[in-house]
Amino acid sequence: MNKIVEQIHNWYRNERVLCDYSVMDIGEKLKNLAEKGLIWVLKDLKDITEFEEIVINYYLHKYRAVQIYDNLHDVFPIPPSNYERANTPSKSTNRITPLQNPKHSLEVRDVKQFIGYKKAKELEERIIELGRKFPSFEVDHIVNQITRSAESIKRRIQIGEQLYIREKFNQYSIAIGSAKETSAWLQVSFGQKYITQGQFEELDNMVNQVVRILTKTLSNIKEKEGKGLDLPSPYTPNVKNFGAYDNALLLVEKIYEVTRKREFWKEKNLVSDMRKQATSCVANIAEAHQLYRKKKFRFFNDSLKALGGLESSLETSVSKGIISKESLKGISELRISIRNVLSANMGNISNEKAG
Repeated sequence: MNKIVEQIHNWYRNERVLCDYSVMDIGEKLKNLAEKGLIWVLKDLKDITEFEEIVINYYLHKYRAVQIYDNLHDVFPIPPSNYERANTPSKSTNRITPLQNPKHSLEVRDVKQFIGYKKAKELEERIIELGRKFPSFEVDHIVNQITRSAESIKRRIQIGEQLYIREKFNQYSIAIGSAKETSAWLQVSFGQKYITQGQFEELDNMVNQVVRILTKTLSNIKEKEGKGLDLPSPYTPNVKNFGAYDNALLLVEKIYEVTRKREFWKEKNLVSDMRKQATSCVANIAEAHQLYRKKKFRFFNDSLKALGGLESSLETSVSKGIISKESLKGISELRISIRNVLSANMGNISNEKAG
């Protein structure tokens, strides 16, 4: 591999971790590379996400005319990453920095022998099998969402099997968030009687096993290989102890109940929107319970967006005379309660960042 290409790969990987996979920050960095004529370099990067691949292809097409393929050393003005700076010997000292310490890299294992991967793969297979028995009208919603979140657990564990400790923490954080989202979809499915209590308890227990395995793995890394690195705590709160989560599940129950009424029978699009917004609120609250504050903030914000969309759909149903405003009082109270809790938590996260 060309040395400059490798440098760009390392720079981008490091910057991606530093911004905690913020969609906006990643998009900005990719645009920067595209404008400099270097976005094509990332086409060969094997550990990119589906989102990154889409953005890279978009910018490659948009800035195709300015891409530079020769003399890259003359057009790579991007400053060295923290990783590269840490691994550059100081002129004044030969002291080894923490990131230079061989202990701060990991041994790459065969991920298919990892018990966490095996459990995640088994969970995915069970959920795919179970999804075949759901009502056909839920295939494009609950079935697709729970299958996607379960697949994400396994995929993130697989991507996380690499040398970089920070990146392992990042990928496992996403896996833990996806596991908690999967649990939320299981709870929604149980609430709508698409699965039995026995099926829910068995699969939810499998989800919890995966989270415990990943947490224990990260805890061991933090205590041993990660000494000297500012790594987040691998222990995440139980979303089921979060008040807004219970209220969001109750909101889903009420939305499904009201949209089953005769008045909604001819309003398939409105019914679909209301159910998707309500369940999206639950799923995002669950997925927010992972390692990094930025991600927690972002998922809480996505929950607020879903609540806003739900409010708009409810207003439409009132305007159409499908349902009275008075009959939605209980739903409105739940929605406001959830919004207030999320807003308060987001305020606390912002204050923590400022501190």
